[in-house]
Amino acid sequence: MNRIKLRSLTIEDLPKTLEWHNREDIQDFYSGHPFPVSKEMEEAWYEQILKSNYPTTVFGIEENSNMELVGITVLKNIQNINRVAEFAIYIGAENYKGKGLSIDATKETLRFAFYKLGLNRIFLKVLANNETAIKLYKKVGYKEEGVLRSSVFKNNRFENEIIMSILKSEFEKKDVI
Repeated sequence: MNRIKLRSLTIEDLPKTLEWHNREDIQDFYSGHPFPVSKEMEEAWYEQILKSNYPTTVFGIEENSNMELVGITVLKNIQNINRVAEFAIYIGAENYKGKGLSIDATKETLRFAFYKLGLNRIFLKVLANNETAIKLYKKVGYKEEGVLRSSVFKNNRFENEIIMSILKSEFEKKDVI
């Protein structure tokens, strides 16, 4: 039984995602900007994602037992010609971290990308010191492709990013629907 479902974000989710986007632990492990996010900035982001699913699709991760929004997944820079997209995920709800929901949400997003959109390759960038995320991605079937050396400046130092990807054929071998 699925413990999560992916759904569209709604404007009602804004207060929760605004709080997540301003949390230091989330900012530290993601490559985005280090600046505080204002309500107006979050509203502008929502304006974009609520009006179009292309070239970026954002899913809310909803925990099934209580229908609570616990995180988000993103397919960005979707390229129909090359059949490629970039993936990102985070669990924002503290009480749901470490419960395996990221694995479920990653698999569901990959199923959507491969089987609904017809994509062939999903890649991601992850900070080299984010061992928990790297372990999750490998468990799902992502493979390391390379390192972007000193590509992110965070907390007054440069960090490496690891590029990882998974092909549809690799996912199909591991996926049990």
